[in-house]
Amino acid sequence: LYKKINRKPGIVICNIGDGATARGPVWEGMTLAAMDQYRKLWEGDMKGGLPILFNIMNNQYGMGGQTSGETMGYDMLARIGAGVNPEQMHAERIDGYNPLAVIDAMERKLAILHDKRGPVLLDTLTYRFSGHSPSDADSYRTQEEKELWMGVDSIKSFKAEVIEAGVASESDFAALDEFVVNIVTQAVTLAIDPVISPRMNLSTEPDAIEKLMLSNQHMPKMEDREPDMLQKREDNPRVKQIAKKERFHIDAAGNKVSKNKVYQLRDALFEPILDKFYEDPTLVAYGEENRDWGGAFAVYRGLTEAVPYHRLFNTPIAEGAIIGSAVGYAMSGGRAIVELMYADFLGCAGDEVLNQMPKWQAMSAGILKMPIVLRVSVGSKYGAQHSQDWTSLCTHVPGLKVVFPATPYDAKGLMTAALNGTDPVVFFESQRIYDAAEQFHEGGVPVESYEIAIGEPDVKKTG
Repeated sequence: LYKKINRKPGIVICNIGDGATARGPVWEGMTLAAMDQYRKLWEGDMKGGLPILFNIMNNQYGMGGQTSGETMGYDMLARIGAGVNPEQMHAERIDGYNPLAVIDAMERKLAILHDKRGPVLLDTLTYRFSGHSPSDADSYRTQEEKELWMGVDSIKSFKAEVIEAGVASESDFAALDEFVVNIVTQAVTLAIDPVISPRMNLSTEPDAIEKLMLSNQHMPKMEDREPDMLQKREDNPRVKQIAKKERFHIDAAGNKVSKNKVYQLRDALFEPILDKFYEDPTLVAYGEENRDWGGAFAVYRGLTEAVPYHRLFNTPIAEGAIIGSAVGYAMSGGRAIVELMYADFLGCAGDEVLNQMPKWQAMSAGILKMPIVLRVSVGSKYGAQHSQDWTSLCTHVPGLKVVFPATPYDAKGLMTAALNGTDPVVFFESQRIYDAAEQFHEGGVPVESYEIAIGEPDVKKTG
């Protein structure tokens, strides 16, 4: 997504094992990667499939479970491409123990990707001789099976073919082996050197990891170039409509302003988001019902007229892919604002929200940034599956910033701060107060942009 939307060269290769093909996020990711809209609705140079290759290292086992013949039903893994799109992801099975076959397949798949006809899938057949981990008793397969595979091990068999063809000699391979051993030994030596690669000392510096969890930077735009937009800001119909609204719930004459004529909390969210589209060329917004409908609760109404398809689009109902792709987009250098329609759906994207989004800044030792705003609405009248408030769950996760504005003034200031930052912010919004007016901040909600620092409480009423 990042490469396509921001016109960056190259492709993305996603390497996973065959055991992972059963996981929901894998299917969700493939579904998001193969959406029809890339080729049918996106326009100009944006038209065409994503430049991504799903390369599945099929060593035929998850941990101890054998995928083909036991834990999965596909028989031949390449067949899963048939369930994704009409091109069946251009899927094929290749012999991973034949380097020339792998090179040939990769050249053909690269041509497809460069022709904007992705995604593609490779079922690369391999085998692992050792157990899944050091504690693996390896009791689920026979020694005979392993020996049969060892007989066609590419390191030995391909070496024999190369020597037989006169391309290289035994002495050439001996020199290669020595070179590889030296390189690996040198790398390991550097990695364990206490001076060159010092360890964190959590006894003397107990907050060492904590310092890496958040970057706390102020970066209004992730790249300095002209954003793709469809119209001038002042020409937007909703901008004109908001300009006529009272920005406080009492007008100059002391009368309470009617709901339709007052500046609402949903307007306070819309303004900074629209402004950021005109400022940050990397910003994308997507989720369920984001385009045309204006979002499930009309916060995005007016964006469709201003923002081109490749920066504002609908996704499948695939919460894991929505958040997971935003994490990848941010890791690549972009800014994303994505949406979960209800707080209850956090459970559908638990790993992505609670494990991936908060951790990558620290896991990269502060090299990566994670400028993601995750909008989550909290329902109150839709039954057991659509009315839960899971704000406290997110506040217990290190690496996440969490806000829950109660007034339009706070909503605008906090959204502006979230979109100017470089950290993941879970932005909760109560469905009960989307049409609420400002009642606490004297003078109402300013027209100009402003920030409210995230993390500082504001007591509206004591009690």
